[in-house]
Amino acid sequence: MPEVNVMMETGENILEGLLDRGENPAAGAIVCHPHPLYGGNMHNGVVVTVQRALRSWGWSTLRFNFRGVGQSSGAYRDGIGEAEDVKEAASYMIRLGVETLHVAAYSFGAWVALKALGLGFHPASMILISPPIDFLDFAGLVLPPEPCLITLGDRDDFCNSASIGKWISEQPTKAKFTDVEVLPNCDHFYWGKEAALSTIISEFLKKHW
Repeated sequence: MPEVNVMMETGENILEGLLDRGENPAAGAIVCHPHPLYGGNMHNGVVVTVQRALRSWGWSTLRFNFRGVGQSSGAYRDGIGEAEDVKEAASYMIRLGVETLHVAAYSFGAWVALKALGLGFHPASMILISPPIDFLDFAGLVLPPEPCLITLGDRDDFCNSASIGKWISEQPTKAKFTDVEVLPNCDHFYWGKEAALSTIISEFLKKHW
């Protein structure tokens, strides 16, 4: 069935989202968009690509706007409030009956999703698309023990492969199920690389699910 617009009431705000109910009601994923102060929203092309890749597995998907974006109320809160938004979106999916919840997050969204882990968010897997380690502060952010995919381009100015490698090497040993995929001739925005990104996501899901 097609995506439908939803408005999720949280403790602070109302978040706008697009929900697609899958054939497997027990499995689902939330998709987080890039930086709201630089035009990021749930209609971003990479976000749409990721949502479609996850939906093809029969999962329910929810892409949503962080506070202050689109029809979501509130205002930008330096990643702190946005991490709460991730947790609220997850709670919404759980209330719909999703038992196994995954998260896929692009750029700023990846940074915020990692922050949400510290708020008690426990996804079954994480897909982190170009986490902007060379733009935002990743100190203290820890990968989960669950399966995790990190993708980046070899021409990404915000997510250098050496920086990602160093960060992963400093992670606790529990972060042992982390796959890293570097796309050739690809920058932070994945223009023309959408099909390759979808394939990488599908291979990761085949491996773990």
